[in-house]
Amino acid sequence: MAVIRDVMPAFELVQPTSVADAQKLLQDYRADAWIMAGGLDSFDWLKDRIKKPKVLVDLSGIAELRGIRTTGEGVEIGALTTLTEVVNHPVIREKYSLLAEGAEAAASPQIRNQGTIGGNVTQDARCWYYRSGWPCYRAGGNMCYADTPTARNREHAILHADRCVAVNPSDSAPALIALDAKFVIHTNKGERIVDAEDYFIGPDIDITRLHILKPGDLLTTIRIPYTWAGARFYFEKSTGPERVGLSIAKRCFGHATLREHNRAHPHCCKWCSRPSAAIEGR
Repeated sequence: MAVIRDVMPAFELVQPTSVADAQKLLQDYRADAWIMAGGLDSFDWLKDRIKKPKVLVDLSGIAELRGIRTTGEGVEIGALTTLTEVVNHPVIREKYSLLAEGAEAAASPQIRNQGTIGGNVTQDARCWYYRSGWPCYRAGGNMCYADTPTARNREHAILHADRCVAVNPSDSAPALIALDAKFVIHTNKGERIVDAEDYFIGPDIDITRLHILKPGDLLTTIRIPYTWAGARFYFEKSTGPERVGLSIAKRCFGHATLREHNRAHPHCCKWCSRPSAAIEGR
């Protein structure tokens, strides 16, 4: 097990002020760079000395990554927008209440004040063994320490697990998938737009990552179309007695009537290794 210390490993700190500058830095340093948004997940890794990047790219000075904007097609949310800002935004609360509920379910008010929507959907697995430096599959080892009857695995997957049983810990991810959101990613080949559901990957695709971002990539914007604006939603998160911890399971439902047909019952499940959605039409 890793020795937990408060002294972080030495690294070079860079603080770009534009997406273009950040993109160049990430392309130059690639796997040696660590992206920091709100810093909550980053500081955990760095203080425990599990991750030791050569360069820390602090995105906090990039104004264009912040804020919520309405467009002719829906809503755009900058990746650095805090979860509190998402929860309190009037358009989100009125038109996309599912996202407001999902974001508000994340951790505590103090964490939501600092944590960002981009960081929430891109954070790493919260498995106790992986986070403590055990040589598991996700860390490059050859076994899963959580996949035993006596292990600490209450929050882990029971469906679609492949060697690693850790789940994606994001509380906003299921809501974004159900809302048909799209994620805008800047890569070395230009801008890439993917469906929210395709942003997340399970261990059967890549056991070392929970998302499709590769070294050099940067998530900049989340776009939510008007498709589900004003629909009736239901969000449920099941946790332990601490109530602000990791979810044991979560699910969300919605119903909206569109011009051409009805769409009903999108649902996302945290019993699975990755967030997913199934939509029934009639």
